[in-house]
Amino acid sequence: MSRVLGLDVGDRRIGVALSDEGRLIASPLTVIQSVGWGPDSREILRLMEEHGADLIVCGLPRNMDGSVGFQAEKVRRFMQVLTDQGVPVEWMDERLTTVSAQRALIEGGVRREDRKKSVDKVAAAVILQAWLDNQQNIKENEEMANDEIRRPDEEPETEEVPDVVELTDEDGTTTRFEYITTIDHECELYIALMPIEDEENADDENGYVVFMKIEQDENGEDYYVSIDDDALVDVLFEKLTQMLDEEE
Repeated sequence: MSRVLGLDVGDRRIGVALSDEGRLIASPLTVIQSVGWGPDSREILRLMEEHGADLIVCGLPRNMDGSVGFQAEKVRRFMQVLTDQGVPVEWMDERLTTVSAQRALIEGGVRREDRKKSVDKVAAAVILQAWLDNQQNIKENEEMANDEIRRPDEEPETEEVPDVVELTDEDGTTTRFEYITTIDHECELYIALMPIEDEENADDENGYVVFMKIEQDENGEDYYVSIDDDALVDVLFEKLTQMLDEEE
């Protein structure tokens, strides 16, 4: 990943900071003595090329109420000189960055006369570090969101298991059926079943549907009774077909 150049643009001096290749840490780099937009922009381009930077983060000197004043417009016009040459520029609110830079230098034991030489590049580092931290927070939030929200194509594939009903006839032969649906007809409930193919008749395409009436024993448990009325079977089959058509 390429580095990022941070700028604190003033009328007489331009503080410059530089990020590491991982774009995590900002460090003070140098101070440019401003002599004009042309020479200043060329020096910034030279520093970008020298240090392998492809992006500028520039502090925007807003007023304390957040509005953009005359100084901010001057900085914007200066940065336009660089964007016209194809350099991407990001903006960062620089309110109180000089105060933060001064405090950092004082806490670091830097002498007063030396602080004047360093405060601009330290302010640029404060601006750049704030931008780097913000970008890192955005990245972490996006990664957390991606972990929490699973797209449908990422859901683990599961084999659909049908509802299975096993019925044993008078000869003791057990047949497995797939439950299709329950049909309400004239205040009576009927179950629609389809035999589950085994390996021997897996190629048999002549499937059929079995209808059975649902009754309850004295304990309230359901049991199934076969239907001998062909007319009733036809009615149930017609209802089943209608239900399946409506689902489709």
